[in-house]
Amino acid sequence: MRLGPISMYLIFGAENVQAIFRNSRSLSFEFMQLRIAEKVKGLPQSDKLKLGLDDSGSGSVPLNGQRGDERIWHNLHSIYLKNLTERSAVDFLTHKFAAEFAKQLDSLPWTQSTTGLYAFLQRYQFNASTITLVGPRILNYGKDAENKAETQLQFSGTFWEYDAAFMTLMQGMPRFMCRKGWAARDRTLEATKMWLREATEAAEATTASPNKDPEWDENFGHRLVRERNAELVRYGISFDGRAAMHMGLIWAINANAVPMTAYILFELARDPALLQRVRSEIRVGGVFPRGVGALGEVDIAALVKLPLLNSVYSECLRMRSSIPISRRLREDVVIDGYTLKKDSFLLAPSWLSHMNEEVWAPRSSVSPGSSAGKGVSNGKGNGHIPGAHEFWAERFLQLEASKTKIKLGDYCPYGGGTVICPGRFFAKHEILAAVAMVVTRFDLGFEGYTMLDGATPSERGPGMEKAECRGIVSLDRDMVVNMRRRDGF
Repeated sequence: MRLGPISMYLIFGAENVQAIFRNSRSLSFEFMQLRIAEKVKGLPQSDKLKLGLDDSGSGSVPLNGQRGDERIWHNLHSIYLKNLTERSAVDFLTHKFAAEFAKQLDSLPWTQSTTGLYAFLQRYQFNASTITLVGPRILNYGKDAENKAETQLQFSGTFWEYDAAFMTLMQGMPRFMCRKGWAARDRTLEATKMWLREATEAAEATTASPNKDPEWDENFGHRLVRERNAELVRYGISFDGRAAMHMGLIWAINANAVPMTAYILFELARDPALLQRVRSEIRVGGVFPRGVGALGEVDIAALVKLPLLNSVYSECLRMRSSIPISRRLREDVVIDGYTLKKDSFLLAPSWLSHMNEEVWAPRSSVSPGSSAGKGVSNGKGNGHIPGAHEFWAERFLQLEASKTKIKLGDYCPYGGGTVICPGRFFAKHEILAAVAMVVTRFDLGFEGYTMLDGATPSERGPGMEKAECRGIVSLDRDMVVNMRRRDGF
């Protein structure tokens, strides 16, 4: 793989980002993915070299003369598209997640509890999402050999320690400077290997059934994982390499959806009026067709049509997502008088565009006295129109009412171009379903904030100090809430 000179630029404005999309190819598969796989997932060097041989891109038309059987990135991307973007596949994933999350919530041994809301989701939403993706086996792993405490027997605890060290590991921090992070990564990888070994053995021992292509099974979980594993085997990736790649997929599905669910619930819990409006919208919208006593069944079409909940989702995504839009230029591009040379690598952080006051300031057509301009969900009284750095639940409702179109580059929480995140549809459905299920089942009484250790109080909520370019911004603290089962549960 030939790497040209690396140039890092901060690209401001939709037109500039659009120019990059038009004149570039994705860097993520050719450079960023391999770096992440090596530094953070433990991909063996031999597998890294083998994967690096494919420089044809992930699109249907190869960027060089490589044949189809040599195009591992394109083949993997096709598997993602089949299993993560087709409506029937996304609907299956969402229904499976809702059923598993309902089981997790039904298993709670208490009627009322004061707890960290993010910590709650890190266990129960994580478990449901992981079962949906890879089946239940892996949740039994992750034990710390030197700490036999019950909390250390759960894969979720090990996973979130690994997640906390993700960026430090990607930066190449040596073991002696990041012992806890490296140890968590090693335990997470070992748990993934144990799961992959047992899943493979169980699948091979299973007799053939009439249903040769089930959507989900106990061994590999969703069909996506089974097909992805088969393609990696065909391409010659080792067992250890496949485990590293699967660990990355488990990380991707949880490290973004769980924090985003938390951010939305934080906004609702700290604003009882907004929480009640969203609850009412869920009830009237018929999200749970069999009633609130059967939360495991979700009407996805109704869920994605709830205007206020979807506006809150989009607003939280605007404020709390930060991705590096990474590209390699196919030809010279001139932007603002500067010539960006062919084969240069570019990183455009999305969060800067998401905070652009010129784009996100409310339009002049909205008067402070109108329903869209009251700022009722900001606790600052009527007439206050929030700026780009403030949360405004109705921001996207106002944009829709004013028929304002947001350009590519101004809002790109999932990236853009041919390699836009293929899991964006399921991610949204999972997040919205999780929020709807939590606020319908529980009353959430805001108590305060605490640092992630659960013992150190905080005077404020999560900030943007950890706004590293990795997807959804990591939470630097939790919200303590009094969770009480609502009547009927």
